[in-house]
Amino acid sequence: MERQRIFRISIVTALTLAAVCLTLVLLQQLFVPILVWSAPQLETPFYDLGLLGAYRTQSYVSFDLKSPQASIVQWDDSCDNGYVFLDPSGPAVEHHGPLIVDAKGNLIWTSDQFETTTNLKLQHYKGQEYLTFWSGQKAKTMGTGAYYMMDFNYTVVHKLDAAGEGLRGDLHEFKITKDDTALLTVYNLTNADLTGMGWFRTENGWITDSIFQEVDIATGELLFQWKATDHFRAEGSYMTNPFGGYYAGIPFDFFHINSVDKDAQGNYLISSRHFHTVMCIDGKTGDVLWELGGRSKDFLDLSDGSASDFSWQHDARWLSEDEGLLSVFDNGVAWPHVDAPYSEGLVIKMDLENRTAKLVQSYQSLARPRSSSQGSVQPITGADGEEHIFIGWGSSAAFSEFAVDGQLLCETHFTASASWWWERVKSYRAFKTPSWSATPAAWDPSAKIDSGTLYVSWNGATDVVFWELQGRNFESDDEATEFQVLDIMEKDAFEESFVLPSGGDSFSHYRVAALDRDHAVMRHSNIATPPPPGMASFLLAGFSAFAVIAAVVAFWLYRRKRGWQVDWKQYTVDRSKYQKLW
Repeated sequence: MERQRIFRISIVTALTLAAVCLTLVLLQQLFVPILVWSAPQLETPFYDLGLLGAYRTQSYVSFDLKSPQASIVQWDDSCDNGYVFLDPSGPAVEHHGPLIVDAKGNLIWTSDQFETTTNLKLQHYKGQEYLTFWSGQKAKTMGTGAYYMMDFNYTVVHKLDAAGEGLRGDLHEFKITKDDTALLTVYNLTNADLTGMGWFRTENGWITDSIFQEVDIATGELLFQWKATDHFRAEGSYMTNPFGGYYAGIPFDFFHINSVDKDAQGNYLISSRHFHTVMCIDGKTGDVLWELGGRSKDFLDLSDGSASDFSWQHDARWLSEDEGLLSVFDNGVAWPHVDAPYSEGLVIKMDLENRTAKLVQSYQSLARPRSSSQGSVQPITGADGEEHIFIGWGSSAAFSEFAVDGQLLCETHFTASASWWWERVKSYRAFKTPSWSATPAAWDPSAKIDSGTLYVSWNGATDVVFWELQGRNFESDDEATEFQVLDIMEKDAFEESFVLPSGGDSFSHYRVAALDRDHAVMRHSNIATPPPPGMASFLLAGFSAFAVIAAVVAFWLYRRKRGWQVDWKQYTVDRSKYQKLW
């Protein structure tokens, strides 16, 4: 009896779970799309709730890779210019490669030819513009890899690594200076005296040392190097790790450098996430000239602590050295540490002579994310010609654009905000540039025919304005005729499509020409041929013919047996037995 009871409970539980799963699938795949179709204003809240999927992606017929299907939660036309540079990563992302999208999140370029990438952006080197990024293997909060510089043809023209035996370039920084040198970060496993941390740690403890280097790009020569262990001890860190430091396999990351910049005097501005400090390093001696934040008392905070109480911060930059304006992305969170209600971008005015700091402006997202890692702040010029502030929210998959006074102009989410806590999708930094002109050298436009429609795209090409469909037929002597123009359309999305002519107007071969704004041909796609009818098509046609013949025969038999007239008397109802009784 007890076994039967357990069996019944198990069956009921399994059926209940199956019913719940089926209900959720029907909700997401059927009811939610119907609601969004009938009420488009519901798409944004449904997206952020994850009802459309935690990470929606866009697939293409003519291109093998996918891109995020973003949601614009706030929009202003002053944001409608330029390109956004991202590095999507996380468990939900299929390939952790570089990604360029337009201002509304539509794909421009992506690649799976690299390992995990970070810090994708445009930089200048010797008067030329380059697409730069780090790529390599990411291990939790650091990485080992190299730095790449691509020209406008997406050709790698420089590959740079850290200088020194056994040192590999880290993912956090790759900044090209005005001196045409590179600033980069290195994380190095080494021994250190950790007795000051207590808990039975020894003089031969293990730490991850934070290093930054300035390297000559052309030669790889080391020009300057600075190590955190030369100036700071592990017990000064805000980070806690009860298991860190005892073994080489679990070192203690006490400093965690995550940005490096260089000023006009040749000194370096760096950010230490685990010291909650932005500091200036002497470009000749390596001495620490000043610190802002953390336990430092170098500056008087004129904003009641708001200019110096940032924590777990990223991306410290000089916005204007002349005006003393400094930008910082204040995470405020590093799980399990929660020191702020939400993350924000900060602009701080530094008076180096009088040693004062004052908060000028803060920038908050609509969704108020707690980004436990990553993030960036960038000054840009908007489509209206005004100065804007562009912020990437790091481990919270979103980017925003603000007026300098803090007004939120635009915000885009490239995954559901309800899933940000789990960090299934993130981008180390996000950058925006008003222009990027690129024409791939190694690949042409891609065309593919599917179900009578030709789809075309050209990954990475930014100057295509029109697509021109062309067709041709082979003559009986097997000599190809010239392609003739069949249709032309303005390029509006990453992938466009042409409905191909059918019947006697169809062609044996098709291709698409990419045209610039003057209608000059930039490049032709591959030649696409309509697929011949397959076995499935023959079977479908045969089944359809059989169904039609069967229907005709059945109708003919019915006519012979019953004739055209219907005997309606057989359907007459005897109403007498339904009369009411009085």
